[in-house]
Amino acid sequence: MIATQLHVQPGPAQAEGGVELYRNSPNPFIEMTLLWFRMPAPSKVVIRMFDAKGCEVVAKFGHYEAGEHHMVLHRADLREPGMYTCRLETPFGTATRKVMMY
Repeated sequence: MIATQLHVQPGPAQAEGGVELYRNSPNPFIEMTLLWFRMPAPSKVVIRMFDAKGCEVVAKFGHYEAGEHHMVLHRADLREPGMYTCRLETPFGTATRKVMMY
């Protein structure tokens, strides 16, 4: 019998149109975190944060060229420590990822 180990690194959340939402850094975070994403072409972007009950807490807007970018999320943007869902919305698709604030 041969023992093997498989280490899986979670990749970016990818939407159908080629937009990718990467893991935020740091995660979990205390004061601020960077929400990293990749755009296949220039476009408007909306990042919405939802609390554990599914209520929208904050929305951030921007226009970005093709390539990798980030938005800054501050502690003051969210209501309280806990688990949040980050949703990236673009004309190319939508991607979601979990974010934890201490």
